[in-house]
Amino acid sequence: MSLAQLRTRSRPSNAQLTELQQLARKTIGTKDVIRQRGLVLEQTQLIRELKLLQEHMQQLDTEIEKLMEQSREGKILQSMGMGPIQAAAAISTIGNILNFRKASELKAYFGWAPRRDQSGITVDRDVLSHAGNRTMKHMMFLIVANAVQQKDSEWAKLYQRLLPRMCQYDEGRQVYKGKMKMIARIAGQMIEMIYALLKQDAEILSRCLPGETPPDPILYDPEIHRRHRNGEYRPLKNVPRQRKVIRLPERPSGKQA
Repeated sequence: MSLAQLRTRSRPSNAQLTELQQLARKTIGTKDVIRQRGLVLEQTQLIRELKLLQEHMQQLDTEIEKLMEQSREGKILQSMGMGPIQAAAAISTIGNILNFRKASELKAYFGWAPRRDQSGITVDRDVLSHAGNRTMKHMMFLIVANAVQQKDSEWAKLYQRLLPRMCQYDEGRQVYKGKMKMIARIAGQMIEMIYALLKQDAEILSRCLPGETPPDPILYDPEIHRRHRNGEYRPLKNVPRQRKVIRLPERPSGKQA
């Protein structure tokens, strides 16, 4: 069958396609020869259009993957667990990271900034703001959901550590409720790390002279993340701390006789 060649993986199944064929014979079938020829021609053209669209999508995906392999921002975002298509969508949405003064602005733009609801005495809680880019909000949800499923990732360990602290356990169903709070917490931390890495790389490029080959971008390192989570904090910027020196006023010299 022509439709079976166009399906994604094994969906729909052969049984479902056979059922669809049987339903078509019983419900929309026609004995008019001219009408049958018109339906066959229409179906043939639609199948050809679908094949052409799938071919174009495959070409676009291949080109995006090549571009992300060469892009500094693409390498950074893919090191955070994004796929090439997700990284390309994030880059096109962010534009220049220097347009954001701080990480909280990027979180708000991605739709993962907390907003406090207060109504006097009864309501006092933090909820996600409805503002921000809807596409990036959904994409970050999928990225975090995939990251916490990876057993060896630091995000999954953070998820398991926060689960009994932030969620209420349902004894009847034997599951934790309110997991969206943890997804929002991890998404916020991940966006902050994305902001730090992208901004650091943009500042490195801004200091390079024309014609100078920039160093390789600094990527996400799970080992550094693990040490950071264990309390061994290491800032991205190694700025030497300057001691504050307090100078006392000089005493006026004594008058000569």
